[in-house]
Amino acid sequence: MANNKKSPHSARRIKRLKPRQRKKLRVGEFKELGFEVDLVFDMPMDGEPYRDFLSDLFLFLESRGLLAGGFSGRKPLLETGGFVARVERGSVTEEEATAVIEWLRARPEVRDAKASHLFDAWHGHGTDEL
Repeated sequence: MANNKKSPHSARRIKRLKPRQRKKLRVGEFKELGFEVDLVFDMPMDGEPYRDFLSDLFLFLESRGLLAGGFSGRKPLLETGGFVARVERGSVTEEEATAVIEWLRARPEVRDAKASHLFDAWHGHGTDEL
């Protein structure tokens, strides 16, 4: 038997929601965008050098009104990744994503840094209709 359930995040459903509901669910005009970051280090990172790198990264992001999560894994890390979003309500801009990647690439520990496209921070990839 086929699954005929409709998506709870369909454009039709969103149009029926009141603005207060759309804001609470962070859909429609209240959708918030973020991006993923993939990092490759020059040398395996662990211990104090890695903690110092993360501290510098988080201070940089905080100065721009952004926050990040992830950036972990089995140590020592040769590569890692995380997600960047806005501290307050709202979306990250393409310019902010570019600034973060440029900052990361300028770091001596980082061999390469890449950002994904901006996507829905609350509902994930594939929810562009939100």
